[in-house]
Amino acid sequence: MKKILLLNPPGSRKFLRDQYCSSATKADYYWPAVDLLVLSGILSDHFELEVLDAIALNADKKTTIEKILSGSYDALISLSSSASMDEDFALFETIKAKSNIIIIINAGFSRDDPKKYLEEHDFIDAIIMDYIKLGIVDYLQAKPGPYQGLGYKSNKQIIGQDSDLEQNTSFSYPVPRHDLFALKNYYLPQARKLPFSCCLISYGCKYGCTYCSSGSIGFKLRDIDNIMLELKAIKALGISEVHFPDFTFTADMTHARKLCQAMIDQGLELSWDCLTRVDCFDMATALLLKKAGAHTIQFGIETQNEQLLKKMGKPISNEQVKRCFAICKQVGLETIGFFIIGLPGEDAKSIKKSIDFACELDCDYAAFSIYVPDHGSLLRKQLETIDPLIANIKNFDRTMYPVIDNLIVSRRVIWQLRNYALKKFYLRPSYIWRQIKKINSLEKIKSVGKISYSLIKGII
Repeated sequence: MKKILLLNPPGSRKFLRDQYCSSATKADYYWPAVDLLVLSGILSDHFELEVLDAIALNADKKTTIEKILSGSYDALISLSSSASMDEDFALFETIKAKSNIIIIINAGFSRDDPKKYLEEHDFIDAIIMDYIKLGIVDYLQAKPGPYQGLGYKSNKQIIGQDSDLEQNTSFSYPVPRHDLFALKNYYLPQARKLPFSCCLISYGCKYGCTYCSSGSIGFKLRDIDNIMLELKAIKALGISEVHFPDFTFTADMTHARKLCQAMIDQGLELSWDCLTRVDCFDMATALLLKKAGAHTIQFGIETQNEQLLKKMGKPISNEQVKRCFAICKQVGLETIGFFIIGLPGEDAKSIKKSIDFACELDCDYAAFSIYVPDHGSLLRKQLETIDPLIANIKNFDRTMYPVIDNLIVSRRVIWQLRNYALKKFYLRPSYIWRQIKKINSLEKIKSVGKISYSLIKGII
């Protein structure tokens, strides 16, 4: 039986690489990569499988290389991201030079242009285009291609599979091997219980926000019975906390409600959080999510500039946002708001209004990310027509100094506004007092301490 290693590579920072993400943690949090979880389920019945999350385990490059070279693995399936590309590729190249191991990568930038990366890098043998597809099994078993969900090399030819953009199809996969992951090494500030794990209820995104590449993935709903099998397996491991990392948990409100009802009916008693949008969320849904065990809802707000949002394919209103946050407060759900600093076309005055809006909403947590030209996003392609040099930008991170101006505001000012946002939101006396009142255990003291330290470090 072939031996396969699923890898989240080491890094100079705590890079987030799952679901084609390109970032690093803004605070002291980390979760198991859902891509690798899904692949562990797909592969475990066919291969001897191991998982190495070098970031979670604080394993350095040397230790990781030694582990891989001494492990007699037939194939390495690794995450990567534009934020960590240079470090990751240096690792892959070193491993390939010292072994015959098959190297397969899963990353947003490579998915956007698989032929380019397969042609330019001899150490890459295949690129995952769709990590829920089963073609990876046939490829690793050396069965005749083509292989669904893969771009790969065959007899010195590049076979670049297109991603499947078919919408609203159902999918399922074998229960992931959560037991293979370093679950005790993961942490989320909103988590009520530790350890926790992740579970996917859909794939891709049904929306077409131009600043984001998720819409290019295509949207599919996972079979509810299949989800329940995984949630029961998680519970059987003694885990009662789940993070649902889907881009929009309630994108299909009927599907989300059926899942919540199944969780209630089968008495899972899980504690969990999820991400969604304000235009697919209402009081009835909030009440059902709460009853099913939800404690925190994360919303992508981005900016209070409604005209800019509409232009970028996300026509939500400030009134919708306020209504949803009010519903959550009324129901007893905590909230996390995501904001983007430096969206192209937004001036400093508008950005400050968004920061004020975050304070007005009084989220339990707010994340302020720098705009980056995501690989595969429509906005990146539009910006390339204005400034062709943007096409050469491969490495970027939403938590670091901006890689581009935003057509109106300079990178320096964008960075200053991001730091201003952190201070303005988190240093409010009312916010500090509210967090102090929540402290009711040693674990909560540790949580608040970690968040405070990370925020101060980020501002500095």
